[in-house]
Amino acid sequence: MNTLDPRLLHVFRAKMANPVYWRRVHSCLRALPPDAVATPDGCAGLVDHLCGVLGVSITPAQRAGAIQWLAAQRLNPQNPNHHWRMWHYVYG
Repeated sequence: MNTLDPRLLHVFRAKMANPVYWRRVHSCLRALPPDAVATPDGCAGLVDHLCGVLGVSITPAQRAGAIQWLAAQRLNPQNPNHHWRMWHYVYG
């Protein structure tokens, strides 16, 4: 399962539309070390942290799908080109 739950993605996008949440998430993503999302454990930590920052509760199945999807993207949070990819994922 390499897809995000569409309802979960909608919730995250709606929360990100609020500038308060956007700043929190942006600072969280910018502070990640380059290899933070290179492993499933790192992806799990990021998913959990983002859920906490946004105040979103997710099911274990949604969490597993989000971790697998994020790991498959092979993102480097410090790479400026990857910032655009992350922005695209969040805002569609």
